Amino acid sequence: MSEVFSTVSRMSQSEILQRTRRDYDDVAELYDDLIRRGDVVTDALSTAMVDAFAGLVRAGGSNSPVVDAGCGPGQWTDHLDRAGIAAYGVDLSPAMITIARRYRPDLRYDVGSMLELGAANQSVAGILASFSLIHTPPDLLPLALAEFARAIEPGGPLLIGVQIIDTAGPDGWAPYDHKASPAYLWHLDALVDRLHDHGFDELGRMRMAPPAPGKPPAGYLLMRQGTGQG
Repeated sequence: MSEVFSTVSRMSQSEILQRTRRDYDDVAELYDDLIRRGDVVTDALSTAMVDAFAGLVRAGGSNSPVVDAGCGPGQWTDHLDRAGIAAYGVDLSPAMITIARRYRPDLRYDVGSMLELGAANQSVAGILASFSLIHTPPDLLPLALAEFARAIEPGGPLLIGVQIIDTAGPDGWAPYDHKASPAYLWHLDALVDRLHDHGFDELGRMRMAPPAPGKPPAGYLLMRQGTGQG
């Protein structure tokens, strides 16, 4: 694993994006099958957080859509739409976007990067990044968070899901040997600190127990842009 992350550390931003795209194109159908089979506990807890996010979007009264950033095969874009929230998905992997469109050809799915969402300033009602930021190297994370802060409307919610570490090292993160592509574990407090730097305030969080022996726990952070709280 150390050799993999040593290689990633020497790659350019473009090379990192290309690698993640290629890795997920290669496993898209398998990943979709895994997502559709799901896990009862993980799915229930994740749905609760996504529904809380949707409730905040609804309460905000915005007519703008939300972005499912790193949407994969589109399961959460579909869920949000069925909950009455206008949503569209963005993902690096063309294969993932093809799958998402196959399930919901009536919804918008774009091939693109979280580092460049293609949305106008303050033009989206909220952003969901469910286990998609995990492949962003820590030195590139500020670019993604700045892009989220630029695109989201004042007061708009942001929901981030990540695999987590409970004991923070000096940087608040650790490499994670993800099956699909190199990834990173985050301590939730360290991630909140980075989000504060971009004007986001914490509303709540969830820690989910490891889904299986040897797997890391997972967590969600529910944030809001520009509330002046925190």
